[in-house]
Amino acid sequence: MPDPLVEADGPIPVDAGQLRKVLAGILEALGTGTADAATVAELLVEADLRGVDSHGTHLMGLYVSRLRAGHINPTARPRILDDQGSTLLLDGGLGFGQIAGLEAARLLIERSAEHGVAVVAVRESTHLGALAAYTERVARAGRICLCFQNGPTIVPPYGGITQMFSTNPLSYAVPAGEEPPVVYDVATTAVAGNKLLLAKKRGDTRIPDGWANDVRGVPTTDPEAASVHHLQWFGGHKGYGLALLVELLGGVLAGSSFGRTEHTASPAHGRDRVAKGFVFIAVDPARFMPLPEFTARVDTLVRDLRSGETAEGVDRILVPGQLEHERRRVREESGIPLPAALRAETNAHAAELGVPGLD
Repeated sequence: MPDPLVEADGPIPVDAGQLRKVLAGILEALGTGTADAATVAELLVEADLRGVDSHGTHLMGLYVSRLRAGHINPTARPRILDDQGSTLLLDGGLGFGQIAGLEAARLLIERSAEHGVAVVAVRESTHLGALAAYTERVARAGRICLCFQNGPTIVPPYGGITQMFSTNPLSYAVPAGEEPPVVYDVATTAVAGNKLLLAKKRGDTRIPDGWANDVRGVPTTDPEAASVHHLQWFGGHKGYGLALLVELLGGVLAGSSFGRTEHTASPAHGRDRVAKGFVFIAVDPARFMPLPEFTARVDTLVRDLRSGETAEGVDRILVPGQLEHERRRVREESGIPLPAALRAETNAHAAELGVPGLD
């Protein structure tokens, strides 16, 4: 079955297993332990499989540069700073966000089983990748999960020109029964910054209206003129309001850097900030009704949504996470289409480090 989002004459697909090995090899050559390298590679490829290409292999160039600059500690392990049962505060040690994120998710599942509700905040983390990787895991364990993450100062507040926020993504996931979990994962900007960078890397000649502004704050559809430091908020002031919530939770509550205030051991500040804060919240629906009853009701709602009458020109109604779930099945079978430039970049990293690259 062909990938519905890939043109017939597009990039040659790469086997997911081979891609995991290549990415893990690059990370291991840069000082990451074997197990952690495999974990980070697994989550990057998971994003590619889901069709979230902006948060997959594309990120390896960023990670390589940060490892070489000493901005990511490849051997750091998250540690608990404060444990009050249903709430925990962790320090990621400026290690890989994926390692801190999975540990936070594990603790969240454990503590929400015990207390019904749990909150895990993490400071001094780095890039988590796609937030859905974590919220979906928690949902598959039978919990409702929310995640909020802040980052560098690359986006001005609505109506301003001084950068204060990151793209400030948020995600939620809800367990279902026979249906896949409902999974929502978005930046609060109109588009994630990595999507703009990927469009530049692919050589796209145009980006959609509403994605970004140029360096003067003027809206543009030219990928070369568009600035990753001047993205637009989705829904204008509405996206900005959600971004502020993310900053208050992932930054202020987690004890991380926020706005233009730095609370990090890293020397990289402002738009170069690598330290990120994030907060996970979990609710055990079994505290409200038997879990099978809850998930059956979620299934009913999902099916009601999909069975509704479509508007003119619309093929079908989707629920959050459905496309990614379908795309993963296709790409696991037919491979992950990597743009030629990204394939070349990945192989260049591998060659420089003396590890096997992509065929």
